[in-house]
Amino acid sequence: MQTQTYWRPVAFHQVELPWMEQYPALVARLRALSLLEIEQLASKQTALLDFFAAEIPEAAELASLSDLPRFEYKPLAKVAPRFYAGMPGRKWQQISTFAACCADSQLPIVEWCAGKSYLGFYLQHLDNINVTALEWDADLVHQANTRAQNGGINLHSHQVNVLHSDVSLYIHEEQHVVALHACGELHERLLKLCVEKKVQQLHLAPCCYHKRQHEQYRPLSQQAVEHNLILNKAELHTAVMETVTAGATVQRQRKRLQIMRLGFDCLQRDINDNGQFLDLPSLPVKWARASFSEFCLHCANLKNVSVPNGTDWHYYETLGEQRFKQVSALDLMRFLFRRPLEVWLALDRALLLQEQGYNVQIGTFCSNHITPRNILLKARLS
Repeated sequence: MQTQTYWRPVAFHQVELPWMEQYPALVARLRALSLLEIEQLASKQTALLDFFAAEIPEAAELASLSDLPRFEYKPLAKVAPRFYAGMPGRKWQQISTFAACCADSQLPIVEWCAGKSYLGFYLQHLDNINVTALEWDADLVHQANTRAQNGGINLHSHQVNVLHSDVSLYIHEEQHVVALHACGELHERLLKLCVEKKVQQLHLAPCCYHKRQHEQYRPLSQQAVEHNLILNKAELHTAVMETVTAGATVQRQRKRLQIMRLGFDCLQRDINDNGQFLDLPSLPVKWARASFSEFCLHCANLKNVSVPNGTDWHYYETLGEQRFKQVSALDLMRFLFRRPLEVWLALDRALLLQEQGYNVQIGTFCSNHITPRNILLKARLS
């Protein structure tokens, strides 16, 4: 809360940020960075801390407090390539290291938001335990059940919308629930169900805290409520903005879309003459291949903005490129606080479980280069 003036403002939304006037020399250093230097700082937390050390010494203390222990585990026996055929290498590493941290139970397993249930199949193979998989995508459920039937594997996948269906039918006391990278409200729903049903054991790696219906985050634990730290979607998103898994093509597409969004923002500010950021809905990646004028006209139509004839598209696209560099540099300040925010949110979940009678451990299950979403909650009912 003492540092919120640094991490709350979003450079994408605001041309001038509250802390900029206080640190003119720092702003000059940030604006002098090349895009390559910005990308390198954004991906290396130690270098980022060094860059801001003189002006923001509190960031180093928060980084130290956010340094979670790594769970120790015995490497599991190698499996046949059929377990990870067609799966990206990092995804298999995430599954295998997560499984190694939780393959210590003989309880029936429930895999939450299972997808194709790669994790469930692996855990079933390791311990020969019945696995129930819950997934909303009918095609993924069909693929998992077909694979299980063809292989004679004791895994059953069910099509369930865990937010709206009576999913409690599948959750019982004598179970071990696992969830690898369940997003936002999906894993919050799981936590509440586990507490309600007094599930014996839970292994959860949370993800994407911002993916939720409501704009404001309501803390889960009593301790977090008492802290009175109010977070919105943008601030929750800050916690998970570090990524190492996106390929070069995806990164180029993201960059292109951001440049066009910022260019359109400059255009709409001039048209509306109010200096206010205009939020846009999430757009399919295909728009990265559109021309700048096509993109802007589409966005203008979505937001009922009347674009004048003769608009200088090149001018606004150039402004978008300039804004992209400025936003990327200024966002480095916010990136200092990604991990502290993520750990705070994970601790909120751990404390909820602890308050409800669980023995809870919190740590990391894999290294950052495999996935930055490497926080694991291990909970067992006392």
